[in-house]
Amino acid sequence: MGRLMSTGVQAQVLQDRPRRSLRWAMLMQYAACGAVIPFVSMWLVDRGLSYRQISHIIMTSATVLLVAPFFWGMVADRFVPLDRVLMLVNVLGAGALMVLAHQNQFEGMLVAYVAYTAFIFPTFHLINALGFHHLLRPESSFSGLRAWGSVGWIVPFLPISLWTAWKPEAGLSFILYLGMGLGLGMAFLCWYLPHTPCGGRRKSGHGGGHAAYLPAVRELLTNPNYLVVLLSMFLLSGSFSLVTFYSPPFLEELGMPRPWIGPAQAIGVVFEVWLFQRQPALIRRCNLVRTVVFGCLALVLRNLMFSVLSDVWVLAMSYVLAGAYVVLYHIGTSMLVNRLATDAVRASAQTMMGICSMGLGPMFANWMAGRLAAMSGNNLRPVFLFATFLAMLATLLIVAANKSLRGVLRREEDDLGAGGSVQ
Repeated sequence: MGRLMSTGVQAQVLQDRPRRSLRWAMLMQYAACGAVIPFVSMWLVDRGLSYRQISHIIMTSATVLLVAPFFWGMVADRFVPLDRVLMLVNVLGAGALMVLAHQNQFEGMLVAYVAYTAFIFPTFHLINALGFHHLLRPESSFSGLRAWGSVGWIVPFLPISLWTAWKPEAGLSFILYLGMGLGLGMAFLCWYLPHTPCGGRRKSGHGGGHAAYLPAVRELLTNPNYLVVLLSMFLLSGSFSLVTFYSPPFLEELGMPRPWIGPAQAIGVVFEVWLFQRQPALIRRCNLVRTVVFGCLALVLRNLMFSVLSDVWVLAMSYVLAGAYVVLYHIGTSMLVNRLATDAVRASAQTMMGICSMGLGPMFANWMAGRLAAMSGNNLRPVFLFATFLAMLATLLIVAANKSLRGVLRREEDDLGAGGSVQ
């Protein structure tokens, strides 16, 4: 009996280690990104750039992200363990921020920010893939793990708000140095992450080894359900990119004090954390595809509000809808992709989503945003109206594919019965 109890305690310790490290990794990775991404457009405005120039920087970054997410996913699947890839990209991202902090000309800011996005933006999909690799029932446990990312995203908001309130004349260069420190902290934490061997070396339906990789990719790219998810991601990520980069300066233009920009965005993230805890029950009640549609509708309404309203505090509360979109659509589609991909290409399947979510979608949307802002005299209202249109198209696409996507869930029903999970 004593031996059995000892074995049980040891098993619990072994389970708790990856739980703790995955939670900290999700928190730290999102904190490193949350220190920079929500505020970088305001920093660029402070440096004297127009919205047309800012859109050009974001569009060029998105062009690079046509390749970068797939590249890092392929490296993790075939050559370097995923936990070590995360370490490398965070160190490189911190270096890019150091270069960006010392740039005063448009060209220098363009090159440095493009390098930063090439290293850091793929981490969103890589950290998801890391979680899925160590979860036995992602549909019930990933939401709880991903909620730590939302907490991490708003961790930098407090020091940034205090800094802008205390030294408003100092500008926002503080965000770059804060992002550097958090990125290096994440790189250090990677030493303690559970080892994640390359996907092609794990057992899969195609047989292990590097030879499994290309056939699995071909199978994935001929799957119509996966292509539907990619197309919807193209439309919605373009729409959400406009939310991310143009909402903060728009709120400041309408009269919101700069120290309140971070807390306004935090409203949506706090709602995310609450909704993450309820997502598994919502999926059981409504099914996964329907919750994804709810996420699409949330972004439609959110962008429509920014297109027609001017009350900054009402618009601040609309960040709740942005939080609903992140949880219901982004995490929902990550779960769908996890079902559609084999072990051999799971990281690549998540990062190929980045080709649309960080590359094609934002590239197209920001190209249009620059033209619309220039044609309307630097007015952002047409930009948000265009974002509304993109979200409406994606909603119609998911609704049209509802029957086929639900068929995938039914075929995978038996797999959901596997016991145990990392929470």
